[in-house]
Order: sequence, then C-alpha cells, then structure tokens
Amino acid sequence: MSKQQMQIKLMVKKEYDLAAEFLRTDLELNALIIEDLTEEHMMVYGGYLNTHLNAILMIYPEKIYYYSPDINFPLGEFALIIRETGIRKIVGKKELVEEFKCHFQMDLESDSFMLRYEGSKDFQASKGVKMITSLEECRKLYDLFMNVDEYKMIGPNEDFFANDHFQNIESGKLNVFYKAVEGTMVSTAGVFIESSRTAIIVGVATPPVHRRKGYASEVIRAICQKLANEEKAIYLFYNNPDAGKLYKQLGFYEAAKWKVLGISAHS
Repeated sequence: MSKQQMQIKLMVKKEYDLAAEFLRTDLELNALIIEDLTEEHMMVYGGYLNTHLNAILMIYPEKIYYYSPDINFPLGEFALIIRETGIRKIVGKKELVEEFKCHFQMDLESDSFMLRYEGSKDFQASKGVKMITSLEECRKLYDLFMNVDEYKMIGPNEDFFANDHFQNIESGKLNVFYKAVEGTMVSTAGVFIESSRTAIIVGVATPPVHRRKGYASEVIRAICQKLANEEKAIYLFYNNPDAGKLYKQLGFYEAAKWKVLGISAHS
C-alpha cells in the first residue's frame, strides 16, 4: 500500500456518475445510498489509489457514510475530514466502519443487520391489512406506538406526530400499513419509498398484548407483496433476534452487518 499513490479529494457534481458506478459494484449494500447522490446538500470525497477510485465518504447534514471494497484502505485523511465537519455519526458496513475506532473516541456503538427481501411475489396477503389514508388513522397509530416500549420516546405531542406522518403519507414518501381487529390497530409497519427502485420497512410495532398472533407477519407480507410486484428492492434493519427470525421466515436474508458509531465530542 505504501508504494501506491493515494489521494483524497472532494468530488464535483460531474464526477457523481463515477461515484454511483463505484457504489454499484456492491449494489446489494449500496442500493439505498446511490440515490442520495442527487441531493443538493451532499458532499462526497473520493479516495484514489493510483488514480482509481477505491473509497468514498458521503457527508450528510447529520451523518457520514463510508464505503470501500478494501478494508485496508488508509483512513487517516478521511478521519481528518470527518473531524473538520463536526458531524459525530458514522454509518455503514460493520467491518468497514469499525476501522474508524482507532481514530476517534466513541460515545456510542450500535450494531444491527441489514436484510433484503427475496421471497415470493405471489403469496396471498391478508385482506385485513390496510393502508393509512387519513389524519384520524395517524392518531390511532400514535396510540399504538404509545403501547410499545421502544416507541414511547416519540413523546406526548400527538398532534405533531399525526400531522407529520400524514404529510409524509400525502407526499408519497411514506406508506403505513396496519392490521385492525374490531376497530383497534394491533400491528403496524411503515415503508419509506427511497427511490423508484428501493424501499425500507420501518416502524414495525405490535403492542405486547397482541403479540404472537401472527399480526406482524400479516402486515409485512402485505407490504412485501405490494412492493415486490412494483419491482422494488425491499430492505429493513433489525437488532432484535426474535424479530430477525420472523423476517427470515418471511423471505428476508442478511445483506450486511450494519454499524453506527457515535463520535465523542472530546475526540
């Protein structure tokens, strides 16, 4: 590596096609990232070895994504750039992102799994699963989340939650599916439409009293049927082993181990 010429440089917009082509060499991992190159607020640094692009650092307002096919790519200059931005969150494939730990003091480390759907397009989805289309349904969704411990951090502002969700639904950025029993929402999952090709399942939630009855499976099957028939690549992230078993039974497979690093303010 020392005999090779290395250069880190800020890429200009006309070079983003090259960045996208580079990311497509691992499309399974980077499918959710490539479309972000079209966003105005992005800054992208390329790492070159002997003039060949071999690493990429994508700087968002609130996080930094790093990718390279070479786990041994030198990170010293990238670490200096990250420090200068003041951004304190690095995300990406676990074995790549962990290499930054020797350059920073960490406040947070979070591991999860990125799954991708490869199941059937033809199974019969439950007729009891619906999509949220009204503000009133968004209020019922808030009530459901308030009965699930991991979502209680949403806070007490029901109006803000309902209005924000409804705006995202109306804009087409978000679809929210739910299962209702006797008029009560018993399970839900949302879908962020990332692009014409990709979508992420988010906000999977079932209150404890309604668990182990197959409701979450019905909701996720309905989502996968709709999106797979639209030829979208469907992703989700999880860190709960029980949830992982369910997702794999439904036709998801592990695309990558994912890592979030929170950089200490004292680094």
